[in-house]
Parts: sequence; structure tokens; C-alpha cells
Amino acid sequence: MEMKVSASASEYGKITDLELDKIRARHGKVYPINAPYIRHVNRDSIEHVARGIGDANPMWTQPEHARASRFGKMIAPPALFYGAAWGSWDLRRGQGLPGVHGLHSSDRWIFYRPLYEGDTVHATKQPHSLEEKKGKWAGRSYLQSDMLRFYNQKEELVAECQMSVIRGEREAGRKAGKYANIPKAIYTDEEIEQIDNEIAAEEVRGDNPRYWEDVVIGEKMQPIVRGPLTVSDMIAWMMGIGSPHIRSGQHWLAYRRQSPKVCVKDPVTRIPQAVERVHWDTYMAAEIGMPDAYDYGSQRGGWSTHFLTNWAGDDGWVAECFPFYRGMNFLGDTTRIKGEITDKWIGKSGIGYVACQFDSINQRGENIMPGTGVIALPQRGKPLPTAFVDWVADKP
Repeated sequence: MEMKVSASASEYGKITDLELDKIRARHGKVYPINAPYIRHVNRDSIEHVARGIGDANPMWTQPEHARASRFGKMIAPPALFYGAAWGSWDLRRGQGLPGVHGLHSSDRWIFYRPLYEGDTVHATKQPHSLEEKKGKWAGRSYLQSDMLRFYNQKEELVAECQMSVIRGEREAGRKAGKYANIPKAIYTDEEIEQIDNEIAAEEVRGDNPRYWEDVVIGEKMQPIVRGPLTVSDMIAWMMGIGSPHIRSGQHWLAYRRQSPKVCVKDPVTRIPQAVERVHWDTYMAAEIGMPDAYDYGSQRGGWSTHFLTNWAGDDGWVAECFPFYRGMNFLGDTTRIKGEITDKWIGKSGIGYVACQFDSINQRGENIMPGTGVIALPQRGKPLPTAFVDWVADKP
């Protein structure tokens, strides 16, 4: 049974033992997500997600291309699952620690089967773990993880994600000033032209099959470039995936009255604003010790799945994507995602897999999103199935 406490028992921005006990009491319980941003998988939702991550893969944007593929119709890009959970209005129900800042830490995605045009998707959340962290954040901080599971209209499990967030005390983060001296990114016209050329050189494997037999351990993967990061990039992300906190009119008033600590008052106007302002408002970012606004961790997660699907092509299948969100991606930063193949094997089912690792290096040389992936590839004369067991269970 959950403990009942008054709102006054929790201090804004502080981690208390009472709140931690409330979170632990919820572990193992399964909560349906009832207010997702995306329920229906159709051309609109598919294209909107692709636009949200800047992904021009014709599998998501050209119905005739998708119909000619092995799937026979459009399928959802992996990033669409964020719209069924992360962008929902009730994913944070029961999250605890009101007013305590959260920094997205990692997402471990496993994908079992495609979501087709015409499908519906729904998700559940299961609080998973709570681990105290030392030395990475001033004041008290905890790694809080939830297990998200996604189902289609047939109640088939299509994907799952262990989503982890660092919860840290706002005032302590501001005083620490870890990022205070990071300079704002400024570019020459020539540098912008170089970045544009790198973005234009992005390679989508598409309908050119990549066969398991041809892949070599140590092989480099075609990079993608994202940036310089702008507020418009964040707006595009929210247009594709939704937002947990940005609401208007009666919805915003009801949300604030239900959960007063989901908003922060502007220091000049005193107008209540969504805590999500850290992604476009320098003052709000400064409250937790950041020199400027910064990206959404999940947005980087969308980029990582984009990087893998580009390489896999229409005939491959991204079975796992495990990005870690390290460091910050501030407004103006440019990120280059690159990777290489680290292993390959044939599973017990006869499916051929390759493993990779990737890095996401900004203009300061920092790796803001290392990660790993597992991709199933067709073998000559042996196309992939359209539904998968967990690749870990399939490994010899």
C-alpha cells in the first residue's frame, strides 16, 4: 500500500527519505499509460516522427517505397515508441521526488516486431530500480529506472525499453557549476557550410541489401551529423513525439493544480512556466547549473536509432539500441555519430546478427552519447523473419 503524505512533506528540489520510500513501494507494479501522444500508426504519425529526428529514410516518408519492401507497407521508425510513452501526459505518474530535476541517463531498447501502418500501439510502465549515485552530481542523486513495454492491437509485445533517469537536487547542481565555463558554440560561414555538406552526405542503405556474410568485424559505419542544435530542433522533436509537460489553457491549469511542482515561476513576470523550459530558456537551465539550454535525452535516443536503421537498410532489423546520455548537448552544439562493428554471430534460430558500438562526438571533442547496438541482417538466400525473439535468448 502506498504511503500518503501531505505536499508539505516534500521540499521543492530536495531528495527526502520519505519520497524515496514512496518510490520503492511502487516497484514491480504495472501502470498502463493512458494518455499517450501517439496511439495510431499511420502515414501521418510515421512521417511526423521521421521529421522530428530529421530522418529522410524513404521507408518512413515514401509509401510506394515501403510497399515494395519486404514489409509490404509502411512501418514505424523505432523512435515512434517515444511518442507512445515518453511524450505521454501520464508516464511520470508515480515518479516521485516532486521538483527534483531529472536528467535522462540511458535507454535500452529491444525491438521484437514491426509496427505496421494501420496498427495501434499502447504501453505500460513498471518502476524497476532506484540506485544511489556518488560523485556525479552535487548533493544527493539517484538513478531511477522504469521498464516500458509496448504492445500492438493484438496484444503482441513489439518492443521494450529500460529507461533510466538521474534525479538530482537543483540547488546543489547550480552551486556545483560543473558546466559553467563551457563556451557558447560560434561558427564561421565556412564551418556552417562544412556541417551542411556532412549532413548532405548522409547515406541511407534503403533497398540495397546488406548481407551478414559481407560484414567484417572492425568495419566502420556511415556517420550522421546533427546540429548545430537549435530551439527549432527541439520544437520538431516535440511535434513528432509529444511533450510530457507542455500544455495549454484548461489542460495547463488542471495540471498545475493537480501537481503544483511541475511548473516554475518566471523570476521577472511571475508567470508559471513548464519545467521543460530548461530546453529553451537560459534562466531555467542556470537554476541547475547549466550555461545554456540543452537538448532532450530522448531526442538523442531518436538519433541513435536513426543511425542504426540507416546502416541496416530495409532488409535488416535493429534488434537492440542502447544509448547512454553523457555530458550535455547545448544550443549551438554539433554532434557527429559514428560507429563500427564489434562482433558477428549466427543465432540458435539461424538468424545472423552483428553487434556495434557508436560514439557521438561534439565540436568540443566530448562523447555525449556512446552506445551499443545489435542488428539482424539477411543472409544470401535467407531473408529475415518479420518477428524476432529476444536476441539475447537467441545467442548460442
